[in-house]
Amino acid sequence: MRSTWITNPRRPSTCCASNKGATICAIVRMSPHYLVSRGCKTDLLMATALGDLDLVRHHLDDDPACIGMSVTEEWFPKKDPRAGGTIYIWMLGANRTAHAVARDFGHEETFHFLMERTPQDLKLALACELGDESTFQIYLNRNPDAAKMLSEAERRKLPTAAQSNNTNAVRLMLEAGWPANTPGEMGATALHWAGFNGNAEMAREILRFQPDLELKSQEYAGTALSWALYSSGNSWRMETGDFVGTVRALLEAGAVLPPHPEALEPSDAVLEVLP
Repeated sequence: MRSTWITNPRRPSTCCASNKGATICAIVRMSPHYLVSRGCKTDLLMATALGDLDLVRHHLDDDPACIGMSVTEEWFPKKDPRAGGTIYIWMLGANRTAHAVARDFGHEETFHFLMERTPQDLKLALACELGDESTFQIYLNRNPDAAKMLSEAERRKLPTAAQSNNTNAVRLMLEAGWPANTPGEMGATALHWAGFNGNAEMAREILRFQPDLELKSQEYAGTALSWALYSSGNSWRMETGDFVGTVRALLEAGAVLPPHPEALEPSDAVLEVLP
């Protein structure tokens, strides 16, 4: 039997150190199609990653609502709050939808089938997520009030896109009418995630839509500026994010500096631009 890795072309292949991760890594060294044929439990994301159109069709026929499945806690809740989350975060990518996975793996036939089975109200968010400005404009021209009828789950795609550092998706969603103050994971808005990622361009895009600068996240009870200050000296984005530009944009927009900002351990470069 030929060895086959299930790997996302967008993400380098890694083997997790945890027991669960090691088990997954051992499994994917076997032929995934063979495992499926022997009764391995699957879902829409796995079927899409494999490019198995018949299996994708089976899942959608069995549960049409799974077309909205994504690598989030909504679909894959943690059994242990201390856990890092579903293995799909590392194998497919956090917040990825089946549509994005199909594109990532180059399964265009599967992608077009997924789009055919996608409700109209979800297509706008997907066009934003995938950066498909042509589809976005066509759909928006036909449905100018689409954003006013978004479900809560669809509205949450804005902070989710910001969390994924997808500036183009955030811009398109805001232009389509997504509410800028929509909370997502941890009760954080798109502006919180722009701050956390040190994404000055995204922050400036969001600021055009007059978000609440002093809105606090549910977890950590911090504003977007607080998130930016903390992340500049403590997160995995500290080497790649433009935290100086992000903090400046927030301050210029009128964000209030938290008391004792040095307690958030911002970077030296950020400390220098604080008033």
